[in-house]
Formats: sequence, structure tokens, C-alpha cells
Amino acid sequence: MTPDQLLKGWTPCRIGRHIVVLAQVDSTNTMALAEATKPDADGFVVLADYQTAGRGRQGQSWLSPRGASVLCSVLLIRTDPNSPEAKMSIGGRLTLIAAVASCEAIRQAADLTPTLKWPNDLRISGRKLGGILVESRPISDMRRAWVIGIGINCLQHDGHFEPEIQDTAISLEQAASHGVDRVIVARELLRSLDRWLTEPLPDDDKIHTKWLHYADPIGQRVHLSKGGQEYVGRTVDIDPGGGLIVQLDDGRQEWFDPMITTLL
Repeated sequence: MTPDQLLKGWTPCRIGRHIVVLAQVDSTNTMALAEATKPDADGFVVLADYQTAGRGRQGQSWLSPRGASVLCSVLLIRTDPNSPEAKMSIGGRLTLIAAVASCEAIRQAADLTPTLKWPNDLRISGRKLGGILVESRPISDMRRAWVIGIGINCLQHDGHFEPEIQDTAISLEQAASHGVDRVIVARELLRSLDRWLTEPLPDDDKIHTKWLHYADPIGQRVHLSKGGQEYVGRTVDIDPGGGLIVQLDDGRQEWFDPMITTLL
């Protein structure tokens, strides 16, 4: 995989103006954030064949055999109010956008339509295909670096997955009726992200509608953990900021922040 291959047939407006492809890195998210103070860092993309310290949400590890997945991080530099509320809202919106862009890319590259499991899982046939991790750090009082990390299983077979997840994980190669080209998946992912992120964050209704188009049906029962407390109920909606609205069994309606909530 090379930058020239990833840019074949298109010219990026924002995402992908500077692309680095590495054989190995500790974490693509970590490397992307390290670029945040450099000139023209906005839109920087790093991809790797292998991560030695890849991570998922809530401190979990993200493991993938060498050269089997799309492991991609995209850096955005934004001028945002540096408040907890703004951070949660923007982080949730970027997670929704990344999920929709990933689904669009997979449809285009592999002729498969994933579903989305809140807050950040890509799935096919009920099994996990990939995930999204959005992180940020302040650069100054108003400027913040955001990184969108996306991992998509492309070429794995059963033996590549740890025994405990062989029944719950899947790759595009396993799901597709034809061979899968990892370069094309990565290229379509960057093209889709560029379409969504060239301008300021798109209209909330547009994000919301597109996410629900791919999402697991609303109304499912869920078991969640937030702030050390567990909740059980039925999903009502996803708000435009990425929060999950749940009708709890005790009669209350609760909003769950995607950045700090875990599905059990």
C-alpha cells in the first residue's frame, strides 16, 4: 500500500493531502496526534500494516495480523470551545461521521453493506468487522486536535482471530463472494471521509439520518455501563451528537455519552 495507490483516480480537498503509510507503528492514533502542532497538519492521514500497541475504546487493545486490516487515523485541527460539553458533542458527531464513511467505503469497495452497533462497531452478519476510536487533545485555548482512528478487518480468516472471538469477529474476505483488495478499501475510506469532512461538520439531521440508515434497529434491549453504574432498557433514538437515548426499565429516559459508555 502506497500513497500513490491510495490517491489513484481522485484528488483530496482536505483528508489525504498528506498521507504516510508505514510497515509498523505503535498506534496510528498516537502518531497522528504527534503531528498536531506541525504546519498544515489538518487532514493528515497515517496508515500502517501493523500496530504494536493499537487500542480501542475504554483502554481495550486492538489486535490485527500484519497486512490484514485497514488501520487508519485521520487528524483534524479545529477551533472549538474548550469545554467538556463541546468535546462530547464534537467527539460524538465525528464518531457517527466515521461510521457512515466506513459503511459507504465498504459498500463501494467490497459490495457489502455493514450495520452499525452503537457507539462505534461495524458489523456484518452480527459479527464485528471493525471499530472507530475518536480521541483529542488541546493545542491552545481554542484549538483542538481530533484524531479519528478506524480499523477494518479485510483479509483475516478464522485462524487469525483469537479463539475467544472467532465466533464474534469477521473480515471482508470471509463475508464477500469475491476477493477483497485492501488498498481499494482504504482508498474508498479516505474518499468518503474527505466528502464528509471537507466542509465544517455537516448538518445534524444529515448525520443522524445516514447513521440510522446503517444502524441496528432502534427499539432493541441494551445493557450499559456508565460511571460505574449499570443500566438496562430499550433504545429510543440516537441524537445527532452520537448519544444513545434509552427508555430504562425503571421508567426513566436516560442519555448516554458515546465517549464514556460501554455496552455490556
